[in-house]
Amino acid sequence: MPEFSDFAHSLRDSFSMELVSAIESAPVPSLGEGTIHKPLLPLLSVGVGDHLIDVAASRQMECMSGLWLVAGDIHRSHSISQDLPSREGSFLHGIMHRREGDYGNSKYWFRKVGQHPTLEQIEIETGGRYCDPYDFIDHCEQAARSGRKEQIQACEEDQWIEWQSLMLWLCG
Repeated sequence: MPEFSDFAHSLRDSFSMELVSAIESAPVPSLGEGTIHKPLLPLLSVGVGDHLIDVAASRQMECMSGLWLVAGDIHRSHSISQDLPSREGSFLHGIMHRREGDYGNSKYWFRKVGQHPTLEQIEIETGGRYCDPYDFIDHCEQAARSGRKEQIQACEEDQWIEWQSLMLWLCG
């Protein structure tokens, strides 16, 4: 089950207690599609608003796409992120395609992201394991193909840091 990292602890202040509890009861998001985490469904089905997350109106759809990733519904995340013109929308779109196993398409969306301010924090928080999104995509592909649990787990942990960093940026 994912816990908010020390660097992302302030997300707890941006999210409702119900949302924090549901996220923390979820499994760490899978490298693949994963399974739907049912406790998040009723919260997310009504959309992002003041009842769920304290975020600027201009960032609500990006947050919703990110929350669907944690809920394990990459297809709902995709239906939102594909229509977002921002770099953060492209970032979420890239994550979704990486989890879908469409690694080339993931790299395409990360090219649209460019040098995002969260990438430096992700590199620091992962101890340098995730210093380049393209290399991370390759690393996730290799882990998924190998089926080696320790590689998959390391990628999932770094992916969780990636998600927290992006959500901090969106809520900041």
